[in-house]
Amino acid sequence: MRKNALTGLSLDKAFLGFMVLGALVFFGVTIFFISNRVADLRDDTIRSVVEVRGDHIALDIVNHLEGHWADLEALATVLPFSDKATFRSLLTREVSDGAHMYWAAYTDVQGNVLIASRQQREGENVSSEGWFQQSKAGPIIGYAQDADGREMIVMTQPIPATGQIAAGLVSFHFRPEWFEAKVRDTAHSLGLEIVAFDARGLPVLHSFAFSPKNIGNISVQNALAGQRATTIESWVDLGMRYAMSIPALPASALPTIGWRLVVLTPTDQFTAETSRLQVALSEILGAVALILLVMSVAFIRIFLVPIHRLVMNAHDIADGGEVLPLEHHRTTELSLLSSALARLQGRMLRAEDRVVELEQKLAQKPSDDPR
Repeated sequence: MRKNALTGLSLDKAFLGFMVLGALVFFGVTIFFISNRVADLRDDTIRSVVEVRGDHIALDIVNHLEGHWADLEALATVLPFSDKATFRSLLTREVSDGAHMYWAAYTDVQGNVLIASRQQREGENVSSEGWFQQSKAGPIIGYAQDADGREMIVMTQPIPATGQIAAGLVSFHFRPEWFEAKVRDTAHSLGLEIVAFDARGLPVLHSFAFSPKNIGNISVQNALAGQRATTIESWVDLGMRYAMSIPALPASALPTIGWRLVVLTPTDQFTAETSRLQVALSEILGAVALILLVMSVAFIRIFLVPIHRLVMNAHDIADGGEVLPLEHHRTTELSLLSSALARLQGRMLRAEDRVVELEQKLAQKPSDDPR
């Protein structure tokens, strides 16, 4: 009977199985949600990174230009007080070796080159060139074409007529590849790609091989429309990128440039860091699950095993075995059950004694047989 009573699912096994199943479900669901939250955290981090670094590179572009613009303003200030030879030497010093600036000149309002670095093009008329036409509206910084149709970056500063100096303008002409190399180095150091569009909406500055197919991207349209936004989109030859649209360069002492920037960064950044975070969280969850399992085993040994023993004790008593009821006082329920079994065992013993006594009395009573 005792062997048959042990078959089937016991309370301690049911409890342990329930706790193991609960721990597995908790672990799996938590890992799932943690993975999603970590992915969201990584996305938010990359988005913040591209925004902060995008603003940094926009400010860096301004800083690159501000130094040369300050030199141009200084030359425009000293021109009325300088003779021709002195001013030519100042312009030549600005050009230096020609690695970044290849020409600097003072031109009158008719477009005649009066003073130029190394006397280049002195006496020529540049009134038909695009950069000079643009300069009539005031100070400019931007891309233009030179006499040979080549792209350049030009800075011009008008000079009012004072004394014997006629009105005109001082201009610096830069090689665009020099400026692009500076911006490209900065972008690569920040883990970014960048493309700049001028006031005409043309991509004039980029740190990667820009494809015309990218013109239709949302980030480009946002930049051209003057909207600041960050999106996730696919770029030709680059793949998926976070793209930040910067509709204008930071405010500065420079004249309005009109450049719009799109800053790009890969979407697969911080993969190793997020993987380590997920592993660390998984280890913590695993440790918590293990602790719960150990606590479950301890609960079974402390509380359920005594119940099991009392149940088997009650089973033996029900089978008529002369066993001493176990005493357990770990909980109120165990104490009551143990006490009840003891009282039941006592009543059963008294009942058996009473039955034996009655049987003995019946055996001693004389028979009523008349013979």
